[in-house]
Amino acid sequence: MLLQSSDKIDAECEVLTTGLGPAEWQEVDRRLREYARHRSALDAAEAFDLVRAEQLKIYASFGFVSLYEYMERVLGYKPHAARERMRVARALAALPETTAALARGALSYSAVRELTRVATAETEADWLAQAEGLVANQIESLVANHRPGDRPDDPTDPDLRPRVVRLELPPEVYALWRQARMVVADERGAEISDTDFIETICRSVIAPGTGERGPAHQIAYQQCQDCRRATQNGAGREIDVGPEVLERAACDAKILGSLDATTPERATTTVTPRIREQVFARDHHRCTVPGCRSARNLEVHHIIEQARGGMHELWNLTLLCSGHHAALHAGLLTMRGQAPYLIEFRWVYGPPIPVGLDPAARKAAIEQRIQESFQASDATLRNDPSWTSESTRRHTTSQLGRRARRRRM
Repeated sequence: MLLQSSDKIDAECEVLTTGLGPAEWQEVDRRLREYARHRSALDAAEAFDLVRAEQLKIYASFGFVSLYEYMERVLGYKPHAARERMRVARALAALPETTAALARGALSYSAVRELTRVATAETEADWLAQAEGLVANQIESLVANHRPGDRPDDPTDPDLRPRVVRLELPPEVYALWRQARMVVADERGAEISDTDFIETICRSVIAPGTGERGPAHQIAYQQCQDCRRATQNGAGREIDVGPEVLERAACDAKILGSLDATTPERATTTVTPRIREQVFARDHHRCTVPGCRSARNLEVHHIIEQARGGMHELWNLTLLCSGHHAALHAGLLTMRGQAPYLIEFRWVYGPPIPVGLDPAARKAAIEQRIQESFQASDATLRNDPSWTSESTRRHTTSQLGRRARRRRM
């Protein structure tokens, strides 16, 4: 495609503008701005009357059971929009400066909707000053991860809430969805959750293949060196992730160093290509969790975590599929031993590790679960009469080693 010269483009724009007439396009702009001001003023007036309507219970006069039904049937709002309008209206009742800015058109309703998530009577002036000159999506980023009562310069908390995604599929695609889920579950050797399934199909697009030569595309994570807060890039947007997600990625990652450095630092890898090649060949290109047959989306895992002094020795490295790797770093699956034949896995049948823990508290909780899991396992063996004989223990250990080797042949 050939690019037009700037002189030709300017000439064409002048012709178009001349065709409209300079007064006409200015008049159109003036009217559009006026519409926006009127719309903001109406939004402010409606917010006042919605609060008053709730106080007067006017919906009862029309035979409706709630104000939300009145808003849906009379005002034409959808359920979510009605609830959001009422939330903003109740908040504006305590925010006179924000209401005045909306009424005179200094702020749009979209901007006010975001500010009412965090602003209070005490912090309203600070938020208005910080939001001056910003558009709605910039204000959304400004208030993100702040709580009601925070000020703009207060530290933020990571937002680790699960996101709700609603899908509407035609019958033929829904049939494919069910079939694909069955294939993934069959590979894992057990029923899978929605999270497991979505992660598997997403990673199959982002990093197709087994992972032997590394991912075809990169998943970018960042961590603040001061607060240790981690984020993941999602199509240009930074999404907060839990510490276990970053720990999982650090098992097998390319580390770029500081992004604020004046010159790029030398990139390093957690696992070298030669070690990766050796681990994949030794573990036969499949997940080493017993019963799992997954041969795709494989990741190298350190049995003794690097944070606890685990090295990149081959006995400390094993292959896990993305689902079992996530379960292990979430504290639902534990493992110990040495690769390839002396690894012992245990499922932790209990609630997941709570979100929001700092790294030290989370690590302590996981270590406690690992210790409790293996203590229970050892106690079961000690109480088994067939395990009391030293010769029986040696024989059983030898048999387990031979079975493991046969499974991998």
